[in-house]
Amino acid sequence: MADTAHSGVTQPSGPDGAGGIPAPGIPAPGTPHPGDLVPLVGAATDVGRLRRVNEDGYLALAPAFVVVDGMGGHSAGRAAARAALSALSPLGGTRVTSTEQVVEAVREAAAAVSAIPSQSVHRPGATVAGAVLAHLPGPDGDVPTWVVLNIGDTRVYLMRDGTFTQASHDHSQVQELVDAGRLTPAAARRDPRRNIVTRALGGGIDDDGVPALSLLPAAIADRLLVCSDGLSDELDDDALAALLGSGLPPQRTAEAAIAAALEHGGHDNVTVLVVDLPGPQAPAIASQDAESEEPRQA
Repeated sequence: MADTAHSGVTQPSGPDGAGGIPAPGIPAPGTPHPGDLVPLVGAATDVGRLRRVNEDGYLALAPAFVVVDGMGGHSAGRAAARAALSALSPLGGTRVTSTEQVVEAVREAAAAVSAIPSQSVHRPGATVAGAVLAHLPGPDGDVPTWVVLNIGDTRVYLMRDGTFTQASHDHSQVQELVDAGRLTPAAARRDPRRNIVTRALGGGIDDDGVPALSLLPAAIADRLLVCSDGLSDELDDDALAALLGSGLPPQRTAEAAIAAALEHGGHDNVTVLVVDLPGPQAPAIASQDAESEEPRQA
């Protein structure tokens, strides 16, 4: 059974192999600006069928929805995920008005992971991806914008008007081969190099920690999926699109995604955030309604 939470930072699990453990949430802004869009979020994480511990973690508190996938072995991966999430957590419960805020948070996460002491040849590292609902300045006032960020092969997808697209771009060996026309996307899914990343937070990789960014104007009824490769390695785009288009609320969609990944083998830790964008509403700290299992505002 996947552990779930709807607010705050989830740290990686302990050695018992349980899923992510929700930490206390950071309070959401008490007084939003008039007309702000307030997302709904569902979140779930699972250790998978083969791993002993869960090295994934996530931040799911408006306006920030981020998944971190730790690398470097059990203790190193957990330490990397914790360090990265600690550095990223100030994005939750904050009104983001510039891309610089996002870039600086990710750079601090990279520095925090790189600073973890290690005697192992496999240094602590992590991949990261997410979407931050920012209010960027435009000619006629603030423009609600998804700031999509990533380093590595953790992913962000967007479902809009029935069209499913990958909003992030992997930093991996197979993605470079696909981009060069030397490998098809279908072949990349089966290639033995598919889990070799070319960028990461820490991990002994010489990286400046500046994330790749995509700016997408936010639209009512957007649905985003943020996930570790434990999901995208198990399910192809058609299966992911079917899940997002199922009509289930965010939390049930996240749980269904976890169940599908486990059914297809669950070869890795798997973490899923499903973020819906309804119309402007008053904010609330996200939590689960015990009766309906529907998420509240993030």
